[in-house]
Amino acid sequence: MRQGSIFTTRNPQPETRNPKNLLRFFKSSLPAQLLALLLLVLALRLPLLWLGLPVTAAELRALLVGERLHGGAMPYRDLYDGTAPLAAAIFAGLDAVLARPVWLYRVVALGLLLVQALRLNLVLNRYDVHPERGYVAALTYLLVGSVSTDLDALSPLLLGHTFIVVALSALLPTSREGYDNRRLFRAGFLIGLGALCYLPLSLFVLVGLFAVVIFAPNSFRSSLLLLCGFFSPYALVATFFFYTGALPGFRQFHLQPGLTDLIASGLPAGLQLRLLIVP
Repeated sequence: MRQGSIFTTRNPQPETRNPKNLLRFFKSSLPAQLLALLLLVLALRLPLLWLGLPVTAAELRALLVGERLHGGAMPYRDLYDGTAPLAAAIFAGLDAVLARPVWLYRVVALGLLLVQALRLNLVLNRYDVHPERGYVAALTYLLVGSVSTDLDALSPLLLGHTFIVVALSALLPTSREGYDNRRLFRAGFLIGLGALCYLPLSLFVLVGLFAVVIFAPNSFRSSLLLLCGFFSPYALVATFFFYTGALPGFRQFHLQPGLTDLIASGLPAGLQLRLLIVP
């Protein structure tokens, strides 16, 4: 009897919280999950804003660049700084709204990170990338962005990511609908805008070229459309700097350092050229 009681009775044990329950909760696409995601983001970020954290080196650089450009300086001619042109213009616009807006920088960074997460989640759900539609992708993006120093504050990388996330909605349908003149050109144009915020983001052109080569019916024409879209914003910016006398500085402070960093990534130059020819 005693031995049987051992197998028939169970001692009550406290419930353990399983992390999978959180993921299971965000796998649903109901409005309650979206509200919970917003509350989670605010709970993580608003206390940091209220504490009045000191200005980081990246924020201080952005503040000084925005202040000088708002004061009438021309980038790469009067201001010798390597900040990408589109990011510098955004910093100048924020300085025009409010002088040295540290709190505005952090609010805009929080808003951009949230918009990117929701946009990425919407694109992945729209094209059935995951078997279940929910907010797991947005949750993952927000958690990774919150622990990253480049995405946690308003930086050129965060600004460029916005255009890259929007460009994904034009690249993913390539696998299902073939090439589309407007869609591929728009994707390349958005990647070009992202590179004008942070030059290493131009590597996403390779992702688009691989998608075109694998799925598009006319690979050569589709690749040209994507590349033409990518180089269009650079042609416009280079033309502007040419007429303002800042084109040599644009090449020296924006193009050459970015290309040098890409080349000095650890791979031999000859191997990198052969890898670039593959697409």
